[in-house]
Amino acid sequence: MTIPDRQESAKPTAHGAAWVWCGPGRLLERAWVVVEEGRVREVCQRPPAGMSRNDLGQGLLLPGLVNAHTHLELSFLAGALPAPQGDFMGWIEEMVNSRPGYDRDGAKEAARRAARFAARRGTALAGDITNTGKAAWAWAEAGVSSVSFFEAVGPSRCEPPEPGLAWQGGLLSAQAVALHAPYSVPSWRVRALKQKAAAGPLPLSVHLAESRAEMEFFAGQGREGLRMDAFLQARGLPKDGLDLRADSPLEHLMALGAVDGQTLLVHGVQLAKKDLATVASAGASLCLCPRSNLGLTGAVADAPAALAAGVNLALGTDSLASSPDLSLWAEMRLLLELYPELDPEAVLAMATIGGAKALGLADHFGLIAPGYATPLVFLPLEGADGKGILQAAVTGDPGGLALELIS
Repeated sequence: MTIPDRQESAKPTAHGAAWVWCGPGRLLERAWVVVEEGRVREVCQRPPAGMSRNDLGQGLLLPGLVNAHTHLELSFLAGALPAPQGDFMGWIEEMVNSRPGYDRDGAKEAARRAARFAARRGTALAGDITNTGKAAWAWAEAGVSSVSFFEAVGPSRCEPPEPGLAWQGGLLSAQAVALHAPYSVPSWRVRALKQKAAAGPLPLSVHLAESRAEMEFFAGQGREGLRMDAFLQARGLPKDGLDLRADSPLEHLMALGAVDGQTLLVHGVQLAKKDLATVASAGASLCLCPRSNLGLTGAVADAPAALAAGVNLALGTDSLASSPDLSLWAEMRLLLELYPELDPEAVLAMATIGGAKALGLADHFGLIAPGYATPLVFLPLEGADGKGILQAAVTGDPGGLALELIS
């Protein structure tokens, strides 16, 4: 399969499938979706008379996937680091030591390959953490819309530009604000970054409660907390310069007014049920990266408890420094293996409308509805119907998907 051509035709085409999943609670049998100039025009039971038709046959047509958290510019680290085996601080040290002096041409090609892979796996939109802004071209070249989250670290490094969106047909290239983590950015700058993000249409992204080391660092106890403290001090980020306001990272951010409906929290592995209730009450979204989280920390956030609390959940792949590829299908499959009590439709929603909402773009991505952007994804599936087809989609072999992308 080739990368989709995003030079959308002005001629409308009706695409039909045995099953069309428009979003949560809307699974249609034998429906048609009219696409024109990179946008959905209508969803109907019969194609309009005289219109060009593309009958996809037996299978599932669904919205393009949303990868709410990745680091495309770290793609050059694929296979370069030892398997973390739950040692988060050891992995952080290895990654930081690997970044200086890298092959820039090689890094550019690695980003291109990773973006193309994500496109082939049905990704329509990516929330991409960056320190340079130099990977957005790779997403655009692959036909994937992207939000580049410029990630601030410490008191002054990597000041994000003003947030904004730029559309070319159905393809989006946006820039937004991120702070690395509450343990690596001082309080005064957290507030300033939140204010900058709040002035624009997109959320503030922040890694939160990813590891036991982070929790122990805030609590002021434990071996892993001491390792994090030493790591930060060695890089000019002493604990007393952070002006911590609480003994947990979530409470610290809450005290700074940094968690609300325009905040994307990433990972949340260490969040307890009471923390998830706090996140839900604030209206923030939480992005899980199951394969990366399991490798780096040995655990994944409690997705069933988060959904029960009312948290909007999204899915991400994290980077190729900690995950084998940028396949959201593999993330969905692992999450359902870890939490088999989850409804497959809820997991699919995390990878579509949940991610779009987390990125502040729920009016453009994550559903099949008039005005929403393409590409759409068609997954050939035989012998499944009703809810069973959603189960088959989420639990299928992620490496053997024969996808067709509809633009």
